[in-house]
Amino acid sequence: MEKTACLLCGATETRHRYTLPDSLLGLPGSFTLVECVACGLLYQNPRPAPNEIGSYYPPDYDPFVPPPWANPSLLQGMLHLYGLKKRWHLVERHAPLRAGKRRLLDVGCATGVFLGTGSAAWQTVGVELSADAARQARELFGLTVHQGTLEEVALADTPFDVITMWDVLEHLYQPQVTLQRVRELLAPDGIFVARVPNLSAWDARLCGRYWAGLDQPRHMFIPDERRLTQMLNQAGFQVREMICLGSTYQVMMLSWRFWLRQHVRNEILQPLAQRALENLIVRTALLPPLWVIDRKLHKGAVITVVAQPV
Repeated sequence: MEKTACLLCGATETRHRYTLPDSLLGLPGSFTLVECVACGLLYQNPRPAPNEIGSYYPPDYDPFVPPPWANPSLLQGMLHLYGLKKRWHLVERHAPLRAGKRRLLDVGCATGVFLGTGSAAWQTVGVELSADAARQARELFGLTVHQGTLEEVALADTPFDVITMWDVLEHLYQPQVTLQRVRELLAPDGIFVARVPNLSAWDARLCGRYWAGLDQPRHMFIPDERRLTQMLNQAGFQVREMICLGSTYQVMMLSWRFWLRQHVRNEILQPLAQRALENLIVRTALLPPLWVIDRKLHKGAVITVVAQPV
């Protein structure tokens, strides 16, 4: 484990918030989230050293998922594809116009599912730290994927029109360094799109230590809208839009599962309680209130930001 200063302001004075296990994968260890006294950022401190964190990203880690059409559940596959199309719609709405193909770089592209569901109107490139996930992206979709970090890989000098990070920024040890690199790679009128957990979310307050958005030890920090804006401003970006595109239901159900594991130990009652909420009837009933929470109140579990260089 290594100590770190605040990833936003560099201060070192903190107050303890949570000591948590790896609730998602159940891997060994105990991890601490602290709040920066100076700026309020919630971040992990101490944290696994960079040469240790790889063990917390095994091949069955959730983002290393197959494409929607390979999902054994037709409903889950359709919902996954719908979510990917919403991402592309947001990108298309904000991307600068070009005469020919526009260039898009997806950082942390995992198995390439986002890039693989785009149109032929885009020239796409991926960067992925996991060698196995990068290999799958090449084999599944024939993508150009560089294995390594954004700072390590060699990319063409031609600037990108769009750079995306879907559920990646919060995993970075030095987010400001990576954001500076993003800015260098973007065209002057290009856009940066990132999705991160939203500490301002209603379910973050409701679930507390069981909120799935905390995801220790993989999340190095968990921002709210204010701290996310500050981080982008410091790196030379201005925010064009913040929007909750969905996923609140999935995060809420995962948080419910974490709570059940700690409070309902009965081997019969626990799966029954889980299935009581994880079904189509409940999901359908929750659609209207969750739509209001996401789209009108901007208090969804994950928030997507669109920013451009200043």
